[in-house]
Amino acid sequence: MRIEAFSEGKNLDDPEANEDQLLILPGRGYAVIDGVTDITGRVYEGMRTGRLASTIVQRAAADFLTDPAERACRPEALVARASAALREAYARHGLFDEVRADPHLRFGATLTLAADLGQSFRFMVIGDSGLRLNAAEVAVDDTALDLVTAALRQQAYAIVAEAGGGLEAQRQVSRVCSFYGASELHQEMKPWLDASRLAALYARSRARCRARFPGAPLSDIEHLLDHGVSGQARYQNNTSSPFSYAVLDGFDVPLALVRVFDRPRESLRSIELFTDGYFRPAATPDVAAWEASFAEVERIDPEKIDAYPSVKGTNGRIRTDDRTVVIVHL
Repeated sequence: MRIEAFSEGKNLDDPEANEDQLLILPGRGYAVIDGVTDITGRVYEGMRTGRLASTIVQRAAADFLTDPAERACRPEALVARASAALREAYARHGLFDEVRADPHLRFGATLTLAADLGQSFRFMVIGDSGLRLNAAEVAVDDTALDLVTAALRQQAYAIVAEAGGGLEAQRQVSRVCSFYGASELHQEMKPWLDASRLAALYARSRARCRARFPGAPLSDIEHLLDHGVSGQARYQNNTSSPFSYAVLDGFDVPLALVRVFDRPRESLRSIELFTDGYFRPAATPDVAAWEASFAEVERIDPEKIDAYPSVKGTNGRIRTDDRTVVIVHL
Protein backbone atom coordinates (compact mmCIF):
# COMPACT_ATOMS: atom_id res chain seq x y z
CA MET A 1 0.00 0.00 0.00
CA ARG A 2 1.15 3.53 -0.79
CA ILE A 3 -0.62 6.73 0.25
CA GLU A 4 -0.30 10.23 -1.19
CA ALA A 5 -2.05 13.39 0.00
CA PHE A 6 -2.02 17.11 -0.66
CA SER A 7 -3.99 20.08 0.64
CA GLU A 8 -3.68 23.81 -0.04
CA GLY A 9 -5.93 26.64 1.09
CA LYS A 10 -7.26 29.18 -1.36
CA ASN A 11 -5.51 32.08 0.37
CA LEU A 12 -1.82 31.46 -0.22
CA ASP A 13 -0.91 34.10 2.37
CA ASP A 14 -3.08 32.54 5.09
CA PRO A 15 -2.64 28.75 5.00
CA GLU A 16 -4.25 28.36 8.43
CA ALA A 17 -7.54 29.52 6.91
CA ASN A 18 -7.78 26.32 4.83
CA GLU A 19 -11.30 24.94 5.44
CA ASP A 20 -10.45 21.50 4.01
CA GLN A 21 -9.31 18.61 6.19
CA LEU A 22 -8.08 15.12 5.40
CA LEU A 23 -8.01 11.90 7.39
CA ILE A 24 -5.61 8.97 6.90
CA LEU A 25 -6.00 5.94 9.17
CA PRO A 26 -4.42 2.92 7.43
CA GLY A 27 -6.44 -0.22 8.07
CA ARG A 28 -9.48 1.82 9.14
CA GLY A 29 -10.26 4.43 6.52
CA TYR A 30 -9.60 7.67 4.69
CA ALA A 31 -11.56 10.87 4.18
CA VAL A 32 -11.61 14.40 2.84
CA ILE A 33 -13.75 17.04 4.53
CA ASP A 34 -14.69 20.46 3.13
CA GLY A 35 -15.99 23.13 5.49
CA VAL A 36 -18.73 25.39 4.14
CA THR A 37 -17.50 28.96 3.89
CA ASP A 38 -19.51 31.44 5.96
CA ILE A 39 -19.74 34.69 4.01
CA THR A 40 -20.48 36.63 7.21
CA GLY A 41 -16.96 35.88 8.50
CA ARG A 42 -17.96 34.68 11.99
CA VAL A 43 -15.10 33.34 14.14
CA TYR A 44 -15.30 30.80 16.99
CA GLU A 45 -12.38 29.14 18.78
CA GLY A 46 -10.05 31.25 16.64
CA MET A 47 -11.45 29.81 13.39
CA ARG A 48 -14.02 30.78 10.81
CA THR A 49 -17.00 28.48 10.96
CA GLY A 50 -16.07 26.49 7.83
CA ARG A 51 -12.71 25.50 9.30
CA LEU A 52 -14.27 24.79 12.68
CA ALA A 53 -16.92 22.57 11.09
CA SER A 54 -14.41 20.60 9.02
CA THR A 55 -12.21 20.09 12.09
CA ILE A 56 -15.17 18.83 14.13
CA VAL A 57 -16.27 16.44 11.36
CA GLN A 58 -12.69 15.19 10.89
CA ARG A 59 -12.48 14.27 14.59
CA ALA A 60 -15.92 12.66 14.53
CA ALA A 61 -15.00 10.57 11.47
CA ALA A 62 -11.76 9.46 13.14
CA ASP A 63 -13.64 8.45 16.28
CA PHE A 64 -16.17 6.56 14.18
CA LEU A 65 -13.57 4.65 12.16
CA THR A 66 -11.61 3.62 15.26
CA ASP A 67 -14.60 2.65 17.39
CA PRO A 68 -14.83 -1.17 17.61
CA ALA A 69 -18.60 -0.84 18.06
CA GLU A 70 -18.86 0.75 14.60
CA ARG A 71 -17.13 -1.90 12.48
CA ALA A 72 -20.39 -2.39 10.57
CA CYS A 73 -19.83 1.16 9.33
CA ARG A 74 -23.48 2.14 9.08
CA PRO A 75 -23.96 5.50 7.34
CA GLU A 76 -26.68 6.56 9.78
CA ALA A 77 -24.26 6.01 12.67
CA LEU A 78 -21.57 8.14 11.01
CA VAL A 79 -24.05 10.96 10.34
CA ALA A 80 -25.36 10.75 13.91
CA ARG A 81 -21.85 10.99 15.40
CA ALA A 82 -20.81 13.96 13.26
CA SER A 83 -24.13 15.71 13.88
CA ALA A 84 -23.85 15.24 17.63
CA ALA A 85 -20.34 16.73 17.61
CA LEU A 86 -21.59 19.80 15.73
CA ARG A 87 -24.50 20.22 18.15
CA GLU A 88 -22.04 20.15 21.03
CA ALA A 89 -20.18 23.03 19.39
CA TYR A 90 -23.41 25.01 19.05
CA ALA A 91 -24.12 24.43 22.73
CA ARG A 92 -20.61 25.52 23.75
CA HIS A 93 -21.10 28.83 22.01
CA GLY A 94 -24.72 29.38 23.03
CA LEU A 95 -25.92 29.07 19.45
CA PHE A 96 -28.16 26.02 19.48
CA ASP A 97 -31.58 27.70 19.54
CA GLU A 98 -30.48 30.27 16.96
CA VAL A 99 -29.14 27.77 14.44
CA ARG A 100 -32.04 25.38 14.97
CA ALA A 101 -34.37 28.16 13.86
CA ASP A 102 -32.24 29.42 10.95
CA PRO A 103 -30.29 26.98 8.70
CA HIS A 104 -28.40 29.92 7.17
CA LEU A 105 -26.48 30.29 10.44
CA ARG A 106 -25.39 26.68 10.87
CA PHE A 107 -21.84 25.42 10.56
CA GLY A 108 -21.48 22.92 7.73
CA ALA A 109 -19.12 20.44 6.09
CA THR A 110 -19.14 17.84 3.34
CA LEU A 111 -17.52 14.44 3.83
CA THR A 112 -16.30 11.77 1.46
CA LEU A 113 -15.09 8.65 3.28
CA ALA A 114 -13.58 5.30 2.33
CA ALA A 115 -13.90 2.80 5.18
CA ASP A 116 -11.62 -0.25 5.14
CA LEU A 117 -13.77 -3.25 6.09
CA GLY A 118 -11.06 -5.81 5.38
CA GLN A 119 -12.33 -7.77 2.39
CA SER A 120 -14.13 -4.73 1.03
CA PHE A 121 -14.32 -0.95 1.20
CA ARG A 122 -17.43 1.06 1.95
CA PHE A 123 -17.67 4.51 0.38
CA MET A 124 -19.86 7.32 1.68
CA VAL A 125 -20.37 10.65 -0.09
CA ILE A 126 -22.11 13.41 1.86
CA GLY A 127 -22.15 16.61 -0.17
CA ASP A 128 -20.16 17.64 -3.21
CA SER A 129 -16.68 16.31 -2.47
CA GLY A 130 -16.00 13.21 -4.53
CA LEU A 131 -14.04 10.04 -5.16
CA ARG A 132 -12.61 8.05 -8.02
CA LEU A 133 -11.84 4.33 -8.12
CA ASN A 134 -9.20 2.74 -10.33
CA ALA A 135 -8.74 6.09 -12.10
CA ALA A 136 -12.04 5.45 -13.90
CA GLU A 137 -15.21 5.28 -11.77
CA VAL A 138 -16.12 8.74 -10.44
CA ALA A 139 -18.72 9.38 -7.73
CA VAL A 140 -19.64 13.01 -7.01
CA ASP A 141 -23.00 14.13 -5.67
CA ASP A 142 -23.22 17.53 -7.33
CA THR A 143 -26.78 18.85 -7.70
CA ALA A 144 -25.55 21.69 -9.96
CA LEU A 145 -26.89 24.17 -7.41
CA ASP A 146 -23.83 26.40 -7.80
CA LEU A 147 -24.25 26.55 -11.57
CA VAL A 148 -27.43 28.60 -11.12
CA THR A 149 -25.70 31.24 -9.01
CA ALA A 150 -22.62 30.97 -11.22
CA ALA A 151 -24.85 32.01 -14.13
CA LEU A 152 -25.44 35.32 -12.35
CA ARG A 153 -21.71 35.79 -12.10
CA GLN A 154 -21.10 34.92 -15.75
CA GLN A 155 -23.75 37.33 -16.99
CA ALA A 156 -22.62 40.08 -14.61
CA TYR A 157 -19.11 39.91 -16.06
CA ALA A 158 -20.53 40.47 -19.53
CA ILE A 159 -22.92 43.27 -18.55
CA VAL A 160 -20.30 45.19 -16.57
CA ALA A 161 -17.91 44.88 -19.51
CA GLU A 162 -20.61 46.19 -21.83
CA ALA A 163 -20.99 49.17 -19.48
CA GLY A 164 -17.26 49.90 -19.71
CA GLY A 165 -16.12 48.30 -16.46
CA GLY A 166 -12.68 46.75 -16.23
CA LEU A 167 -11.63 43.46 -14.69
CA GLU A 168 -11.74 44.63 -11.06
CA ALA A 169 -15.25 46.04 -11.54
CA GLN A 170 -16.35 42.80 -13.20
CA ARG A 171 -14.95 40.77 -10.30
CA GLN A 172 -16.55 42.93 -7.62
CA VAL A 173 -20.00 43.23 -9.13
CA SER A 174 -20.24 39.62 -10.26
CA ARG A 175 -19.27 38.36 -6.81
CA VAL A 176 -21.94 40.51 -5.17
CA CYS A 177 -24.52 39.25 -7.68
CA SER A 178 -23.65 35.60 -7.12
CA PHE A 179 -23.76 35.88 -3.34
CA TYR A 180 -26.80 38.14 -2.89
CA GLY A 181 -28.82 37.55 -6.05
CA ALA A 182 -30.33 39.90 -8.59
CA SER A 183 -33.74 40.75 -7.15
CA GLU A 184 -32.53 44.06 -5.71
CA LEU A 185 -29.86 46.58 -6.58
CA HIS A 186 -27.13 46.14 -3.97
CA GLN A 187 -24.99 49.20 -3.16
CA GLU A 188 -21.81 47.44 -4.28
CA MET A 189 -23.29 46.82 -7.74
CA LYS A 190 -23.24 50.54 -8.49
CA PRO A 191 -22.39 52.38 -10.69
CA TRP A 192 -21.99 49.49 -13.12
CA LEU A 193 -25.49 48.18 -12.66
CA ASP A 194 -28.68 50.19 -12.55
CA ALA A 195 -32.29 48.99 -12.56
CA SER A 196 -32.36 48.28 -16.29
CA ARG A 197 -29.04 46.43 -16.33
CA LEU A 198 -30.04 44.44 -13.25
CA ALA A 199 -33.23 43.42 -15.04
CA ALA A 200 -31.16 42.37 -18.06
CA LEU A 201 -28.85 40.37 -15.80
CA TYR A 202 -31.80 38.56 -14.27
CA ALA A 203 -33.44 37.85 -17.62
CA ARG A 204 -30.25 36.51 -19.22
CA SER A 205 -29.44 34.33 -16.19
CA ARG A 206 -33.00 33.00 -16.04
CA ALA A 207 -32.98 32.07 -19.73
CA ARG A 208 -29.60 30.36 -19.40
CA CYS A 209 -30.69 28.32 -16.40
CA ARG A 210 -34.02 27.31 -17.89
CA ALA A 211 -32.18 26.00 -20.94
CA ARG A 212 -29.57 24.21 -18.85
CA PHE A 213 -31.99 22.72 -16.30
CA PRO A 214 -35.23 22.05 -18.22
CA GLY A 215 -36.46 19.59 -15.60
CA ALA A 216 -35.99 21.89 -12.61
CA PRO A 217 -38.99 23.82 -11.25
CA LEU A 218 -38.85 27.43 -12.42
CA SER A 219 -39.65 28.55 -8.87
CA ASP A 220 -36.43 26.93 -7.63
CA ILE A 221 -34.34 28.60 -10.31
CA GLU A 222 -35.95 31.96 -9.60
CA HIS A 223 -35.39 31.61 -5.85
CA LEU A 224 -31.67 31.08 -6.42
CA LEU A 225 -31.49 33.97 -8.87
CA ASP A 226 -33.36 36.19 -6.40
CA HIS A 227 -31.15 35.37 -3.42
CA GLY A 228 -27.89 33.95 -4.79
CA VAL A 229 -25.71 31.80 -2.57
CA SER A 230 -27.45 33.21 0.50
CA GLY A 231 -30.64 31.50 -0.70
CA GLN A 232 -29.16 28.02 -1.02
CA ALA A 233 -30.06 26.98 2.53
CA ARG A 234 -33.64 26.35 1.35
CA TYR A 235 -32.33 23.18 -0.34
CA GLN A 236 -30.09 22.05 2.53
CA ASN A 237 -30.82 18.54 3.82
CA ASN A 238 -34.24 18.10 2.28
CA THR A 239 -35.47 16.21 -0.75
CA SER A 240 -37.86 18.84 -2.06
CA SER A 241 -35.94 19.85 -5.18
CA PRO A 242 -33.49 18.56 -7.78
CA PHE A 243 -31.15 21.18 -6.28
CA SER A 244 -31.40 19.67 -2.79
CA TYR A 245 -28.09 18.68 -1.23
CA ALA A 246 -26.63 17.02 1.85
CA VAL A 247 -24.36 18.73 4.36
CA LEU A 248 -23.34 17.84 7.89
CA ASP A 249 -24.71 20.74 9.93
CA GLY A 250 -25.73 19.19 13.25
CA PHE A 251 -29.30 18.41 12.21
CA ASP A 252 -31.09 15.73 10.21
CA VAL A 253 -29.47 14.56 6.98
CA PRO A 254 -31.85 12.51 4.80
CA LEU A 255 -30.15 9.22 4.00
CA ALA A 256 -31.63 9.48 0.51
CA LEU A 257 -29.07 12.27 -0.09
CA VAL A 258 -26.14 10.18 1.21
CA ARG A 259 -24.46 8.04 -1.43
CA VAL A 260 -23.21 4.71 -0.04
CA PHE A 261 -21.74 1.75 -1.92
CA ASP A 262 -19.26 -1.09 -1.39
CA ARG A 263 -16.52 -2.59 -3.56
CA PRO A 264 -14.52 -5.80 -3.02
CA ARG A 265 -10.95 -5.02 -2.00
CA GLU A 266 -9.60 -7.27 -4.74
CA SER A 267 -11.32 -5.11 -7.37
CA LEU A 268 -9.53 -1.93 -6.28
CA ARG A 269 -6.14 -0.67 -7.44
CA SER A 270 -6.51 2.95 -6.37
CA ILE A 271 -8.87 5.14 -4.36
CA GLU A 272 -8.83 8.92 -4.84
CA LEU A 273 -10.80 11.25 -2.56
CA PHE A 274 -10.97 14.94 -3.49
CA THR A 275 -12.70 18.18 -2.56
CA ASP A 276 -14.35 20.52 -5.03
CA GLY A 277 -11.34 22.83 -5.33
CA TYR A 278 -10.31 20.45 -8.10
CA PHE A 279 -12.55 21.24 -11.05
CA ARG A 280 -11.68 18.13 -13.05
CA PRO A 281 -10.12 14.74 -12.24
CA ALA A 282 -6.46 14.06 -12.91
CA ALA A 283 -5.18 12.03 -15.86
CA THR A 284 -3.59 9.48 -13.52
CA PRO A 285 -4.01 8.62 -9.82
CA ASP A 286 -1.18 10.64 -8.26
CA VAL A 287 -0.78 14.03 -6.62
CA ALA A 288 1.44 15.35 -9.41
CA ALA A 289 -1.32 14.66 -11.95
CA TRP A 290 -4.00 16.26 -9.77
CA GLU A 291 -1.87 19.37 -9.44
CA ALA A 292 -1.22 19.39 -13.19
CA SER A 293 -4.99 19.23 -13.75
CA PHE A 294 -5.46 22.12 -11.32
CA ALA A 295 -2.81 24.18 -13.12
CA GLU A 296 -4.43 23.53 -16.49
CA VAL A 297 -7.84 24.66 -15.21
CA GLU A 298 -6.20 27.83 -13.86
CA ARG A 299 -4.57 28.44 -17.23
CA ILE A 300 -7.78 27.91 -19.19
CA ASP A 301 -10.27 29.72 -16.95
CA PRO A 302 -8.76 31.44 -13.89
CA GLU A 303 -11.83 33.66 -13.45
CA LYS A 304 -14.15 30.59 -13.54
CA ILE A 305 -16.67 32.20 -15.85
CA ASP A 306 -16.21 30.09 -18.98
CA ALA A 307 -15.17 26.44 -19.12
CA TYR A 308 -15.39 25.96 -15.33
CA PRO A 309 -18.10 28.32 -14.05
CA SER A 310 -18.19 28.92 -10.30
CA VAL A 311 -19.43 31.46 -7.77
CA LYS A 312 -15.81 32.52 -7.24
CA GLY A 313 -12.66 32.89 -9.31
CA THR A 314 -8.93 33.18 -8.76
CA ASN A 315 -7.68 36.67 -7.94
CA GLY A 316 -3.93 37.00 -7.47
CA ARG A 317 -2.83 34.92 -4.49
CA ILE A 318 -6.40 34.00 -3.59
CA ARG A 319 -7.48 30.96 -5.54
CA THR A 320 -11.03 29.93 -6.32
CA ASP A 321 -11.24 27.39 -3.50
CA ASP A 322 -9.34 25.22 -1.06
CA ARG A 323 -8.36 21.87 -2.57
CA THR A 324 -7.45 18.52 -1.06
CA VAL A 325 -6.77 15.06 -2.45
CA VAL A 326 -6.00 11.73 -0.75
CA ILE A 327 -4.82 8.80 -2.91
CA VAL A 328 -4.56 5.23 -1.72
CA HIS A 329 -2.71 2.75 -3.94
CA LEU A 330 -3.65 -0.81 -3.03
